[in-house]
Amino acid sequence: MAAVLVIARCCEPSSELHIAEDWFRRTALDDLLGIPDEKVNDDRCYRALDKLLEHKATLETHLKSRLGTLFGLDYDLLLYDVTSTYFEGLAEKNPLAQRGYSRDHRGDCKQVCIGLVVTREGFPLGFEVFAGNGAQLTWQRRDDVWQQHEHRDGCYVLRSNVTDWTAEELWTAYTQLTEAEAAFRMQKDQLKLRPVWHQKAERVTAHILVCFLAYVLRKTLEGWSNRAGLGLSLPTLLEEMRLITSTDVVVPTADGREVRMRCVVRPDTAQSILLTRLGMRVPQRLKLPQGVRAKARL
Repeated sequence: MAAVLVIARCCEPSSELHIAEDWFRRTALDDLLGIPDEKVNDDRCYRALDKLLEHKATLETHLKSRLGTLFGLDYDLLLYDVTSTYFEGLAEKNPLAQRGYSRDHRGDCKQVCIGLVVTREGFPLGFEVFAGNGAQLTWQRRDDVWQQHEHRDGCYVLRSNVTDWTAEELWTAYTQLTEAEAAFRMQKDQLKLRPVWHQKAERVTAHILVCFLAYVLRKTLEGWSNRAGLGLSLPTLLEEMRLITSTDVVVPTADGREVRMRCVVRPDTAQSILLTRLGMRVPQRLKLPQGVRAKARL
């Protein structure tokens, strides 16, 4: 069920209710994961959220190892950035839901802050959730310093505790923070991280974890695509994959029975090229769910 939540968030971000009542039945996940349609309901989706959260640290440790193996990552530099996401509703029982500086321009809503760690290539490794007012600053203008500033040319100062890098290396590393910013943009816009509809603190963090893992899937697919010389057009790639379908072939026998086989429709030329370049293959046949097998009278 955790896989269902993450794959749904990656492919067609929506609510748990939409997954249970519509999306799951339009996919081949019942065949691929062995979960019958009737076992997927909104209550089970919520229970999966509750169970998934306790494995957050283990998942992050696994990702560091697995992504490093797949893409040869060195982890010599990690980038960290903070954003916020806002709530629909009062979230009165969530102590982390507070009003603060809103990067979503929704100061009228409570929010939480999210700190994200990514590699210099933009692969996400972990995140933490903080109170929504953790970004508050108190300041006042010093007129004497302001007047001095107006008489000087501006300059940009970058300070670091790294002593063995050149100025050019430090500046290049700093500009790679755009990778963390890009990760936030994809999670907020394409993966629908915002707004948050959950009210319980644990489910809010679990919702963010699902979005985080969906982003890992997208970055992994993007990395494979780029390495295969297909570029970074991830929406096009997902759309081509979505068009690969399965069908049931029913063959009557001489003794009045029916033989039913679930087959994957042969990919077209463009899809075959994509699959070959990515080193992926689709099965020719799928296992029928238990209920379908019974009705087929095999």
